[in-house]
Amino acid sequence: MWFNRKLFLASVLALALGVFLAALPYLTYSTVMVAPDVMAAPVSNVMAALDVVEGPEQLFGVDVTYGYVESRNAEDGRVFQVVLNFTLISEIDPCDAVYEVHQIEVYSDEGPIGKMTKAQGIMFNHSASTIKQGMSLNFDQFAEYGDVSPGASGCWPVNMSALLFFVGDKTSCVSDFGKPETVFVRVSRLGLVTLKDGSSDVDVLSEPVVVVEVQLEKFGDGFLYNRIIPEEQLTEIDLFEPFMWIFSE
Repeated sequence: MWFNRKLFLASVLALALGVFLAALPYLTYSTVMVAPDVMAAPVSNVMAALDVVEGPEQLFGVDVTYGYVESRNAEDGRVFQVVLNFTLISEIDPCDAVYEVHQIEVYSDEGPIGKMTKAQGIMFNHSASTIKQGMSLNFDQFAEYGDVSPGASGCWPVNMSALLFFVGDKTSCVSDFGKPETVFVRVSRLGLVTLKDGSSDVDVLSEPVVVVEVQLEKFGDGFLYNRIIPEEQLTEIDLFEPFMWIFSE
């Protein structure tokens, strides 16, 4: 099997240590570290920015590895699950912490389904004062894109990749989005926030830069995009819970 068990377990432990040191919660997503080449994406999907706009250098390469979207009627129903592969691609100047802000949009040919704005961070200084500053980071300059949910890791070498799981539920999405013909997931880069010497340096792009966009295909009662789970396993799992399959392997 392409997903090496020993590498997986070692990577998870390394990430867990980083998360505890950073002491910042993952509000609506989880992370699994993987080797740089294990989740290698098609060239057409990696850093597919449409235009060059003024702003900071890109920190993460982002690719979609899994997406499932379905309209459900259950009270606790989820609308979508998106798994992104983040790869640190840039060296980072000395600082206490740095966050790159992205917007994840799920939409169909009939209109929007849901979106969320996330800040993926790396914390280098694990002192109590830095953790306190990190917890109070101000993302107000990104307010036009919605509330920003931050998460940080304390262990992320250049070229290392991580799987991040994003969930959209009926409280934040269109609960009944009809019966569209096509569904898409689009990830756009919004800017960078750097924490250094007790202050935050915020750099917002002049306009969002699309880094990846994929189309989901009809599958069962919903729409699916999958490059992570063997096809024969798809009928045996909860498509809204792909990480359960990953952790069980």
